[in-house]
Amino acid sequence: MSLYAAENRDRTSREEILLSRLFGTLFMVDRSAYLGDLLRRLDVSIPKADLEQLQIQFWPELGVYSPDLIIEGDSHLLFVVSRTRAALGAEKLKALAENGYKLSPRFSLLVITDGRTEPEELADLREVVPGRRDDPYRWIGWSDIYTTLHRQLDTEDETDPARGLINGFLGLLANKGLAPFVGFDEDDLHDYREQLPVMERVFATANVLARDLDHELAEHGIQRISAHAPTSDDLDPRFMHASTFHYVDESWDPGILNCGSLIVRIDFVGGEVHVGFRSNLTDSRSRALIVEARNRISEFFQKDESLLLRLSRGSREAEPTRDAMQVAPIETQEGSAITRAELVSIQQSSHEDLVETLVTKLVAMREFVADVPLIPIHRETGKSTFVIAGS
Repeated sequence: MSLYAAENRDRTSREEILLSRLFGTLFMVDRSAYLGDLLRRLDVSIPKADLEQLQIQFWPELGVYSPDLIIEGDSHLLFVVSRTRAALGAEKLKALAENGYKLSPRFSLLVITDGRTEPEELADLREVVPGRRDDPYRWIGWSDIYTTLHRQLDTEDETDPARGLINGFLGLLANKGLAPFVGFDEDDLHDYREQLPVMERVFATANVLARDLDHELAEHGIQRISAHAPTSDDLDPRFMHASTFHYVDESWDPGILNCGSLIVRIDFVGGEVHVGFRSNLTDSRSRALIVEARNRISEFFQKDESLLLRLSRGSREAEPTRDAMQVAPIETQEGSAITRAELVSIQQSSHEDLVETLVTKLVAMREFVADVPLIPIHRETGKSTFVIAGS
């Protein structure tokens, strides 16, 4: 079995190279660990005892429409198609399904694409060529393959020689921009202040997290408006310790943006991600709103035990507290020096399901902020563009 089946056949597209590397690797390492885990993830039922007997054939000649890969055994026949979404083609999938059923009643079709959602062509295929048993049509994205193999890698013995092959394939996916966020490396977080190359890896991972987060939040009408994040040109271990990303609901009026924003702040020193709402108290409207809402904030704290309040005086941040009534001093003369208030929840940044957690937290925070409200209400008529809630 070769990792370079694509190059050996003069096939040079991204999908062809990834396909040959993936299955070339999976058939060279412990099949029950890696191939078996991936097939279980896809709900493809091949008995563990049959995995070692499976035969694989890249780019077989089966007529006008042929799969990119066939995996065949006594108990199953699997056609694999790896394409960009634009190149799938409903006619091709229909022909493959019909040919597959002619060859075996235990036929399944697996489609691999980029993206995060199943292509519409598979839903159409289920209508045109219904399965003769449980749904035989499967889809997986390259980013999901990365996540599946990465998780399995963490469960295997560190001395397993297969780790090098799997890591090599994961690195290829990362180089192609197909690796999702799966957590920060804790050793990197610990050492990043001392080693510039490690810092660059950490910040690159932060950008992957932001990319995945942007995509998921867009589904909820939340968009990023700005980011404060270091680049490889200005990394300095004496100063750079965090990246902050600002988000707003797409319905918020642009005039609100100076008042506050939803935030995601990655603290590389603490290995944490702070997610929540930042209110700009240098804006008189925001200051009045957060003072007025302190009782509602206290109620919200009781519902979410992970929520914290953090006040800042210029660049100096106070320790976050669970005491929501700390908002009260903002009304005093001494409190006038407080320039920012943040309602945040703190998550461990190494958690590979962090994106899902952050989306849930941000959506809940958006609803709270709009309901209280902690942002000025837009008024279509009148002298002022905004009014303070209740005035």
